[in-house]
Amino acid sequence: MPEAHSPNDFFRDNTSVVAWLVCMGLLVLVMFLLDRRWRIRQRRLEQATKVMNESHAYALRLVRHLTPSFKVQKYQFRGMCAKAGSADIAFTDLGSELPSGKRVLQGVTGEFKAGRMCAIMGPSGAGKTTFMNALCGKATYGRTTGS
Repeated sequence: MPEAHSPNDFFRDNTSVVAWLVCMGLLVLVMFLLDRRWRIRQRRLEQATKVMNESHAYALRLVRHLTPSFKVQKYQFRGMCAKAGSADIAFTDLGSELPSGKRVLQGVTGEFKAGRMCAIMGPSGAGKTTFMNALCGKATYGRTTGS
């Protein structure tokens, strides 16, 4: 006849299995609680988003109702026309000086002929924008020299 085992014998003989089962049970419980918390937050976010979407739709309807409708007239491009007047642009010894006294552009001389295309090229930091600002009188950050 087989020996009778008490529950204490089972736990003593299988402590690692029992510990593993307890850990798995705790892990499942923690996962369940985290999932429940996440679902509650998602429901709250969904409700808040629904309210925001409804208020946005209401605001759009209100704006559409209060603003007049504008219709764009049909437009067909008919080409470019030559300008009536033409002018050459010439500059001599063009320069730009900062309030600190540092010259950032110096001794630029040249001419742009009317009706001709021109390109201003150079590496980054060479002074292309400074040159155009000085030429157009928009170099407000310093004093422009030349004629």
